[in-house]
Amino acid sequence: MIRILIADDYLPFRQVLKDFLETANPRLKVVVQASNGRDALNLLEKNPVDVALIDIRMPIMDGMELCRLIRKGWGQHIGIITYTGLNSPRLTAQALQTGADLHFVKPFELFSLASAVIKLGDSRKVAAVSVG
Repeated sequence: MIRILIADDYLPFRQVLKDFLETANPRLKVVVQASNGRDALNLLEKNPVDVALIDIRMPIMDGMELCRLIRKGWGQHIGIITYTGLNSPRLTAQALQTGADLHFVKPFELFSLASAVIKLGDSRKVAAVSVG
């Protein structure tokens, strides 16, 4: 099973992602959802995940800061995919420099996202087995 966090302030989009991912592949399980970066960080303390899907634009703590803090606290043990509705090469570069493994621009193909989550989740599991 690949455990997933979704951090997005828009509940209907979180639900669409959850429903799609869990239907697309039985190995995908959304175990944590948060509406802002601070809540996501607090939930990560108690709920281990393999992959985090993070919206860049959220209140209280944005996705860039959440990404940075995940890398600081969990290193490479959590795969990070960021996304946003803003098609900006600068923003994409900033997300990747902050620690995201991949960055998607909305609207994106949900099957591509599911495939990326599986590849990223599997690579994290192999790394954890090798290290642990």
